[in-house]
Amino acid sequence: MSVAVRYENGVFTPVEEIVSATPGKLYRVFSDEEVLALKNDLVWLRAAKPVFEFWENEEDSVYDRL
Repeated sequence: MSVAVRYENGVFTPVEEIVSATPGKLYRVFSDEEVLALKNDLVWLRAAKPVFEFWENEEDSVYDRL
């Protein structure tokens, strides 16, 4: 779940109504810069995936269950 918040006087306040949050549960809120960095990391991980395709073989399948 992604939530936009406003920080004022030491308190994070949701910008819009949240309908699926559980009271008392802790949620992590990311800044716009952190979200962008995470998206960029995902792009690089997807680009690197073909490099590891040699591990997708029958001989090494035993390690998939570790």
